[in-house]
Amino acid sequence: MKSDKLIAVHNGALGDFLCAWPALLALARGAGTPGTRPDDAGPEHAVAQGGKGGDAPRLLFAGNMERMRWLAPLGYAPCPPDMRRALDGLYGEPETSVWPQALAGATLAWFCLDRAPVAAHPRVVPLPCLSSGADGGGMDGDDTGVEVPAMALAARPGNASHANHASHVSHIGPTGQTRHVTETLRYRLERAVSSALPWPPRWDENWHGTWQALFGGWDGGNSRTVVLVPGAGHRAKQWPPSRFAAVAGELRRAGYNPLYVLGPAELERGLDRNALMPEGMPEGGEVPVVTPADHYELAQLLRSARLVIGNDSGPLHLASLHGVPVLALFGPAPASAWCPHGAAPLTISLSSPLECAPCSTTLRRLACGWGHGSGSPHEDTGHNGTSALDGPCPCMAAITVQTALDNALKLLGPPERKDR
Repeated sequence: MKSDKLIAVHNGALGDFLCAWPALLALARGAGTPGTRPDDAGPEHAVAQGGKGGDAPRLLFAGNMERMRWLAPLGYAPCPPDMRRALDGLYGEPETSVWPQALAGATLAWFCLDRAPVAAHPRVVPLPCLSSGADGGGMDGDDTGVEVPAMALAARPGNASHANHASHVSHIGPTGQTRHVTETLRYRLERAVSSALPWPPRWDENWHGTWQALFGGWDGGNSRTVVLVPGAGHRAKQWPPSRFAAVAGELRRAGYNPLYVLGPAELERGLDRNALMPEGMPEGGEVPVVTPADHYELAQLLRSARLVIGNDSGPLHLASLHGVPVLALFGPAPASAWCPHGAAPLTISLSSPLECAPCSTTLRRLACGWGHGSGSPHEDTGHNGTSALDGPCPCMAAITVQTALDNALKLLGPPERKDR
């Protein structure tokens, strides 16, 4: 029986979801939902019901419901509870001989890192953004039979390379031959078996422009606020707090207003706020620390900033999508695969200078064994399997304060220093 609806399943972190948003847009455009066709006048035509004229929704979403903020305008509707329960029942099953009645007529587009956590079935279309076994090095192919070509050869250390997926994004430092996860998803969608999906996806070449038309662009061109994001979904990706403190101090002396943004992961881990405070600041001169209540508040804060500096994390992807200049710090994960690459005038991804970096696209395994084999960022337990005694990951610690500052000032322009 031909499918009459599509359920997009995405249970990844914020950054993973934002990298997958163009693919979700392509599926919506293929369905012809209002607000996604080329002849639509703009986001005011978008609807949150996923159907037309009272019809049942053709596009459904299963995952973190806060993501519906960015999916409802494309025509997606939340997956109903009975379908969610049926989806939960598919996890970990070695085979799916009987398709759940609650999912009758539905095809599942299952977004994942390198493999879907469910058994193979004609109604399940796995959409891995990485190749199986990608931690071993390249992404030249996978075990699904879909070849994923590698990108151009890596740039030499110290040189800036321009990725072919977004020429305004600079990678500084060594990079792998890995293509960006968004481009990998596009490749898989375009090569999916025509009978596997209810309709052919239609990629939007200007998807970052569509994002800004729907959700707003950068408003911080005249701001003096520089947002610092010291957290990340995995501790291996965190630059030492003392380095952020040093950057914050220099930014303040240069006439800018540094502002820390912390998320749920940092609060859960009990990040020491005192370690983020610059030395030698006058009394009452602490750098403000904010914790946005939700993604909307986070987006508004980022959009109003002059620059966002931080680890490889969801807030940096969100900032770049809104067109905010971004300086992203990368260690064990390859910037070529995970860099923020929205519509910013200039986004710099600063990679670790260590020869062993990057070493892992999933962070399930690190070549140096840091954190005693740290778990997947999608399977967090405690401190991601690490101890506070582990200290910073060596490749992140190798990025110096001066290197980060030099690149930040490139994005900010000539500094206006205050009297010390």
